[in-house]
Amino acid sequence: MIDRDKAFRILSEIGQEHVLKYFDELNETEQKELLSQIEITDFSVLENLAGDHNSGGERGSFEPLGAVTIKDIASESDRFTQTGVEALKAGKVAAVLLAGGQGTRLGFDKPKGMFNIGVDTELYIFQCLINNLMDVVKLAGAWVPLYIMTSEKNNSETVEFFKEKNYFGYDPSMI
Repeated sequence: MIDRDKAFRILSEIGQEHVLKYFDELNETEQKELLSQIEITDFSVLENLAGDHNSGGERGSFEPLGAVTIKDIASESDRFTQTGVEALKAGKVAAVLLAGGQGTRLGFDKPKGMFNIGVDTELYIFQCLINNLMDVVKLAGAWVPLYIMTSEKNNSETVEFFKEKNYFGYDPSMI
């Protein structure tokens, strides 16, 4: 691992020595973490940000994308659906569920996907998402791999909840 002096030299070469301004106020663990981050950071990406065009490559132009209206989407709906179904059947598509948060703002001390939003019957946020995905599975006639990204805080609770609820009917091998 690099020391503070080496980190200062690295940062000085790129005009970023201010990163160490509060180094002495950090505890030893935090200092080591910062030095480790400095050591593994690829600062060469800053050249592109600074507009260094001497690297031989031309930068493209930046302009707004053309807008697609609801009417355009509706008129091409069959074609878009067919393209999506073909991609699903070919295994070129997966779904990602970002589920790392807790339900604290809902007054709920568990992963927010476990929150019951049902009025007359149990209906969990995770269940709603799985139901939506099941509609796609039925339409395509193919399972969609589902990747659920959790956090350290809620991973085990989320895994256990899905098992307890029998994955809401989704194929567990696809999760």
